Amino acid sequence: MTIETLKHNLDLPNAFADLGPLIAFLTSSRDKAVEIDCSTVTVMPSRGLQLILSAEQQWRAESLGFSVTNITEGCRKSLIQLGLEPNRFEDEETA
Repeated sequence: MTIETLKHNLDLPNAFADLGPLIAFLTSSRDKAVEIDCSTVTVMPSRGLQLILSAEQQWRAESLGFSVTNITEGCRKSLIQLGLEPNRFEDEETA
């Protein structure tokens, strides 16, 4: 049985960008594998990172696929500033 992977393009042009679309996506995707595409993330706000890390923990606890892809340089810098390794999501299992 193949589990459908749902993809969300995370659009964060600045630290004050609306996280509503990410929250709605995660809420509506609770029983599916997910991929969060960060190709348009200029900066990752701390609250956005908190959401992603919390969701990652929940999805993995339920043995569902969870991946964060296409991490931009701006996103990597934000991860460093927030105390994480810049390649934090690269070594994770993909959905």
